Order: sequence, then structure tokens, then C-alpha cells
Amino acid sequence: MDQSGLSAWQVFVVVGLLLAALEIFTPTFFALPAGIAFLMTAAVAVFLDDWVTLFVILSVNLTLVYFVFYRFVWPRLKRSAPKMNADAMSGKVATVTEAVDPASDRGEVKLYGDRFRVIASQSFSEGTRVMITRTQGNKVVIRALEEGEG
Repeated sequence: MDQSGLSAWQVFVVVGLLLAALEIFTPTFFALPAGIAFLMTAAVAVFLDDWVTLFVILSVNLTLVYFVFYRFVWPRLKRSAPKMNADAMSGKVATVTEAVDPASDRGEVKLYGDRFRVIASQSFSEGTRVMITRTQGNKVVIRALEEGEG
């Protein structure tokens, strides 16, 4: 260690901790992997003092950690995000609460205790169970249940 300040491992620890702390303010999990890579490099920097070699090791660590996050962490975060509002209705089975008549643009279904106006290509009687295929404005598009559904 030179007399002028921090040694290499201390620099990597400080930067790694700052990046990890920065993750608190970002929703992307982008700073945390970099912080982890810097901390991994700090563990090696305890034994080395050559900055060029340490930057090569940092590059390898960054590549490795971002690959692990790209392959294993980020897909799980995206997949586990719940569908919200109208998107969550697609594919759900609802019950017709007011007879559906496409010619007169009438009809309602009930899902989760709420009633929704419908768009349909065929008529359905009250009490029929139907599949919601998508939303269109404040209405839901429905179709008949196929055998084995719902």
C-alpha cells in the first residue's frame, strides 16, 4: 500500500458498496450486479496490487455477474410481476348476469363480484359461463367456453 491513500482492495470495496447502496434508488437491478462484481474484485485485490490485472479481473467479474442476473434473476422478476387491472381479466371465466344480445349491444358478465358490459359475436343466456378474451375500452370481449375449459 502506498502512503497516499486507499489501497486497491479498499477502493473496490467502497465503489462496490456505493453501487449496492445506489440500487435502493433504482428499480432496475442494474447497480447491484456491478456492486457485487466490484466486491468480488476487492477479494482478489487483497492479494494483488497491479491495477491493470485488477481491471481485467473486474471486467471478467462484471461479465459473469451480469450474465447470471440476465439468465436467472431478471427473468424471474419479470415472470413474477402480476398482471394488473384489465390484463388480468383475459382468460378468466365469467358468468353472464344479463342476457347477451350482440344485435342490440346488450349484456353483462360478472367477474370477481364486478359487472362488466360485453362485446360478443353470439347470444348467451343469463347464468351461462363464458371466457373473457380481452378488454376493449370499458367492455370485455367474451366467447363461449370450449369443452374442458373453466
